[in-house]
Amino acid sequence: MESIGSFEDINSIKEWDKNPRNNDEAIEKVARSIKRFGFASPIIVRKEDRTIIAGHTRFQAAKKLGLKNIPVRFMDLDPTEAELLAIADNKIGEIAEWNEQLLAELLGSYEHEDIMVLGFDD
Repeated sequence: MESIGSFEDINSIKEWDKNPRNNDEAIEKVARSIKRFGFASPIIVRKEDRTIIAGHTRFQAAKKLGLKNIPVRFMDLDPTEAELLAIADNKIGEIAEWNEQLLAELLGSYEHEDIMVLGFDD
């Protein structure tokens, strides 16, 4: 059975040592987002060994912010299924594209500070 979500001690969760994504440049932007909005999505963790499946950048951002507890959803997956989900979670997000015109209209209605929290640069 899977847990829909609970807050867990950040030190009880471990990072996947085979994570093929380089998250370092995104951590600061994600930290700003978490600071402003909180967590929109929990960190997905393999139940058996408490290893992160999805949410490595959110995890690092939470550490940067000094958070002690983070929202976690535990999934009961074998190691292969967990790895496949980790890769899919990152890759599938790359498929979608922006409607540049609509995005420009939306961003044009916000203050500069708000746009920076969304992860966009000058």
